[in-house]
Amino acid sequence: MNKIYIGLDGDSIGRAIEEYLITNQVQKMKVFSDLIVNALEQIREEAISLGGEVIFCSGDSILVSGEFDQSFAEFARKRFQEVTKRTASVGVGYSTANTYLGLKLAKSRGGNQVVFYDLQENEK
Repeated sequence: MNKIYIGLDGDSIGRAIEEYLITNQVQKMKVFSDLIVNALEQIREEAISLGGEVIFCSGDSILVSGEFDQSFAEFARKRFQEVTKRTASVGVGYSTANTYLGLKLAKSRGGNQVVFYDLQENEK
């Protein structure tokens, strides 16, 4: 199995936080923030338990690498949604650049999905 990168980013999380800020819903914002932290921590721990490396974990995003199969990407997307009740987009690739492009493509397609991006395959 090849080393892959998996990047997850919450969908429209900034908009939710903006609403809480503008409407002065501090307690709801704190609860929401705690849910995001909890979801990312669960994904982080699962990646580590599978021998992966956490490269970045902050805000509503995480980037991991390892010898995962693509089912881990779907696990991460589903776990984020289960915990936060919000969707997330996931990019998967053999490089960080391809992973980022997969993530952007997932978001451009409406979010809440996993996109494996291979630059060579997409140029054909």
